Amino acid sequence: MKVFFLFTLFIGIAFFGRSQSYEFWNSVGIKYKISDRVTLVGSFTDRINNRGVKALFPELTTKFKIVKWASVSIDYRYVSKKENNGNYLGVNRFNFNARFKNSFKRLKYSCRFRYQMSSGGSPTQGYESDFDEAFRFKPALTYNIKKSIFEPSFGIDFFYNPTHGVYGKRFDKMRYSIGSSIDLGGPHALDVSVKLDQKFNSSSNGNKLIFALAYELDLNKFLKGKSKSAL
Repeated sequence: MKVFFLFTLFIGIAFFGRSQSYEFWNSVGIKYKISDRVTLVGSFTDRINNRGVKALFPELTTKFKIVKWASVSIDYRYVSKKENNGNYLGVNRFNFNARFKNSFKRLKYSCRFRYQMSSGGSPTQGYESDFDEAFRFKPALTYNIKKSIFEPSFGIDFFYNPTHGVYGKRFDKMRYSIGSSIDLGGPHALDVSVKLDQKFNSSSNGNKLIFALAYELDLNKFLKGKSKSAL
C-alpha cells in the first residue's frame, strides 16, 4: 500500500507540473440491482473550476450484464454547462457503453467503449469532447489488495472527434487517471482519483488537472441491513 501511495504522489506531482488549469468533480450516487443482469444507477455531479460551477448534471444509467466478462449500458444526462458569457445552457447527453473485463489473480483489467451524443448545445461555443459527440475507449487496471479497504486503479480515456471540420476525424484528448476505491463498510463506497486531461488537435490545446470524489450507496445492501436490524 505504501508503494501505491508513493506512486500516486509521484504521478500527482507530475500531473500538477503539466497542468494549466484545475477542476474539482464531486458526485453522489445510488445503485439498485433489479436482477442478476439488470442494475439501475442514479447520480448527481458538479464540476467546479476557478470561475465557479462549470457544469452540473443528474445522470440515470441502466446496466445489463450479458455474460460474466461483458456488459452494456446506456446513460442519460441533462447537463447545465456554463457558457463563456456566464449563462448556463441545458444539453441532453446520451452515452452508449460496452465494457469488457477479466482478471488474473488479484489484478483486474477492463476496457470500456463509449459512443456519446448530445443535443441542445450552442453552435457558437465550438466542439467540446466532454459534452459533444465523441467516440471513447478506456483501458484500465485495478489491483485488489488483500485485507484492505483500498483498491487502486489506473486508466487512460481516449477521445475521438468524429465530426466534420478543421479538427474533426481525429483523436483530440487523452485523460489519465489514478486513484482508488475505498470500501467504507456496508452499503457505502467512495472513489477518489486524480486525473490529467491532455487536449491536443483542437483550438484550445492544453492540460487540466482534475481532483475527483465520488460517493455511492448500494441500495440492496442498505435495505438488507435495515431488514436485519428490524428483526
